[in-house]
Amino acid sequence: MSPDSPQYQVRALERALDLLDCFSLAESELSFTELAERTGLSKGTAVRLLSVLERRGLLERSPDTDRYRIGLHTFELGSIYIQSLQIESVSHPFLKELAETCDQSANLGILDHGEVVHLFVVPANRPIHFSVRSGQRDWAHSSGLGKVLLAALSDSELDDVIATRGLPGRTPATITTPNALRTELAAVRAQGYAIDDEESLAGLSCIAAPVFDDRGRVAGAVSISGLTHEYVEPNRSVYIDAVCQAAHGISLRLGAAVRDEEEGQAPTDKSIDDAA
Repeated sequence: MSPDSPQYQVRALERALDLLDCFSLAESELSFTELAERTGLSKGTAVRLLSVLERRGLLERSPDTDRYRIGLHTFELGSIYIQSLQIESVSHPFLKELAETCDQSANLGILDHGEVVHLFVVPANRPIHFSVRSGQRDWAHSSGLGKVLLAALSDSELDDVIATRGLPGRTPATITTPNALRTELAAVRAQGYAIDDEESLAGLSCIAAPVFDDRGRVAGAVSISGLTHEYVEPNRSVYIDAVCQAAHGISLRLGAAVRDEEEGQAPTDKSIDDAA
C-alpha cells in the first residue's frame, strides 16, 4: 500500500490514536515497549508515530524516566472541550456552595458510552473526605450519578448499556440484575433523585439529582458523596434537598426555566419523568 494513498493515511491516523488511547489516569506514563506491545505496532512504526505525536505536543517524554506521557497540547485541546461544555462552567459555583453547605464532596457527571464521567469535583474541606478525580470514569449502575443518568435513557438504550457494560457486583449492596435495576430507575424517575447506599464502595454513600437543559433533557447529574454514617436522618433529608436545589439552579442557568415559561408553567423542580 502506497504511503500516499488515503487508506494508508487513515490507517496511520488510527494507529496514532491507538497510542494515545493507551494512557489513563491509572497509567499516566508508559514506556516505548509497553506502547508498542499494547498497540501491536512494530518498533519501526511505533517510533515514527510517537515522533510525530511528540513533535505535535500530544505526547512528551519524562526527563527523569524517558517514559511517554500525555503532552501539553493534549491538555490544551481538552481545556477547549471543557470550556465549550456549558454545563461544566455553569456548575462551578453551585458545586462549591453544595460542598460547603453539606461539608461533603460534590460532583458533576455525564454519561458516556454507558459509563459515568466525572467532569468537575469539589472535595469536602476537611481532613478526611472521599472524592474522585475530574475525568475519572465509573460504573453507572452502582452510583448515584449513574442511576440518575441511566434513568433518563429509553428502554432500548438501557438494554444496550446493560449488554455492553454488564452489571458487576462491587459490594453486597450492588444491583446486579436487569429487573432490579429497572425497578430502581423507575423509583429514581418518580422521586427525582438517586441514592447509592454502599453500592459502589463499602462505607460510602451518595445522593444525586438530574440537571436539565433548555429542551428538558437530562444533561448531567450532580451529587454529593461521603461516609455512610453521615447519610442517615436527619442529614439525609437535608442532603437530598440541597442536592436537588443545586441541580435545579444549574438547570435554570441552562435554560430549563425558559422552557417551562414558554409552556405556560411556573418554573419548578422537574422529575426525570417530566423530561422523558
